[in-house]
Amino acid sequence: MSAGSFVALLAGSAVSACGTGEDQAGNDGTPRLGGRLVFAEPTSPIGWDPQVGTEDVLGLILRPVFDSLVSETPDGRYLPWLATSWTVSDDGLAYTFVLREDVTFSDGTPFDANAVKANFDRVVAPETKSRYAKSLIGPYKASTVLDPRRVEVTLSRPYSQFLHAVSRPYLGFHSPRALAEHPDSLGSGGQFTVSTGPYVFTSVVQGQQAVFTRREGYNWGPGTARHTGRPYLDGYTVQFVIDDQSRVAAATSGQIGIADQVPAAQLAGLRRQTSVTLISRDVPGSPYTYYLNTRRPLFQNVDARRVILYGVDVASITGGLFQGQYQRAGSILSPSTRSYDDRLASSWGYDRARAERLLDSLGYTGRDGDGYRTKDGARFSLQFPFATANTTSERRNYDTAFQAELKKIGVEVVFTELDAPTYIKRTLAGDYDVSGLAWGGSDPSVLGNLFSARSLVTQGGGNKAWVDDPGLEALLDEASRTIDLNKQNDLYRRVQARVIDQAYGLPTYVAKRSLAVRLTAHGLEFDSAGWPFLYDVWVGGA
Repeated sequence: MSAGSFVALLAGSAVSACGTGEDQAGNDGTPRLGGRLVFAEPTSPIGWDPQVGTEDVLGLILRPVFDSLVSETPDGRYLPWLATSWTVSDDGLAYTFVLREDVTFSDGTPFDANAVKANFDRVVAPETKSRYAKSLIGPYKASTVLDPRRVEVTLSRPYSQFLHAVSRPYLGFHSPRALAEHPDSLGSGGQFTVSTGPYVFTSVVQGQQAVFTRREGYNWGPGTARHTGRPYLDGYTVQFVIDDQSRVAAATSGQIGIADQVPAAQLAGLRRQTSVTLISRDVPGSPYTYYLNTRRPLFQNVDARRVILYGVDVASITGGLFQGQYQRAGSILSPSTRSYDDRLASSWGYDRARAERLLDSLGYTGRDGDGYRTKDGARFSLQFPFATANTTSERRNYDTAFQAELKKIGVEVVFTELDAPTYIKRTLAGDYDVSGLAWGGSDPSVLGNLFSARSLVTQGGGNKAWVDDPGLEALLDEASRTIDLNKQNDLYRRVQARVIDQAYGLPTYVAKRSLAVRLTAHGLEFDSAGWPFLYDVWVGGA
């Protein structure tokens, strides 16, 4: 889609303006009601059911549609939302939530304890085929309705990240009526998405755009919001524009209000623009990482995995591609995530000689006509499938540089471009050697989702390296049980060290989420997940 194909603007205002600095949202004056916001994303979700899907973009887009039991602040505190209060049993196995009395779904169905139970039970039901949400809810055992306003959630083991889990839109709530009447259509989006949030999902053209409209009577925003009552905007539209240049140009020319994920190469130029403000935040969670499939014969050997860890000059690729805008990843967690170990970066890095020695020790001493290392005539070759619709230009460029780096030491990387359903099928079958992935999250418990044997992709998790490491599992279990933050931090630092030592993945670069924002959009901030928080956004001005 070209920049000229956009027809929607920030409704009701001509867009002009003068630029201001990075990290400022231009929140000047009194918020105004009305107007629509149009923003562009580089990727689109495969499906629209947050209890089933996994993508970061799915949570971002549907956050204004799906409320949560609690809201999380960027510094990790929890405030009321659909639950006014909660208590935790002494053994950490039972959470009792007291619910608001005035909440309804957009179809008029009351939100109550029965709705909580129905949704949480659905997440863990095998027929739902939940992916991330099932992993996120962890050791969920059952929900007991104590009365319409109180629900007790019991766990099979202590799980200190449970409040974080129920603060995410992936554990938001479908209307019980929608669950009963349209159970097979919830992933279709549009009219079939019925929840409690300030906006309703009006329509979707898959791969092109999704439209959302303000709902009447909403008055139960999260405790993290700056205002209460109805949202300021009449609605928002998300357009899916893979091409970076077109997406950013649409914002600078006034054809849309916000362009998300501005690539590093355009950040310096945008800082000189007078038509937009550049808003940036380091992305919390796990940086873009190449996960090495330990179930494949080649990568069952730790030295084969270490070839990749030491054979790629991550610092040079990151500096060259991103012109100093992003930093080299030093760990499997990003620096903006609690428990990040800033000492770990110096313990590993590019060492071509070491990678070459490892190849020799593995028996890959031959060379074929193309320069690739061989053993008994077979190349040291890696299969790297990817989904076209879910791979940004930045990541595609990085993947190509990764391939070129490994070719220098005689390692072949074979890319296979796939449509989303085929890619998912191949991923679930474990039919790959390498998979590139960044995983957002404000809590270090993201490491459990990425490396626990209970979080394999076949079980709804993000363990794309298929790690089954008892020592690592013990550290993750202990971290998930303790509520002592200092002890948690120590355990998660040990997890990070173990992941690097065993070369389960190659962390690459720490990205920023950068948005080009027209000066008619005000009040934009990032939430704890690093997503733009639309409930407080308003439009207005010349």
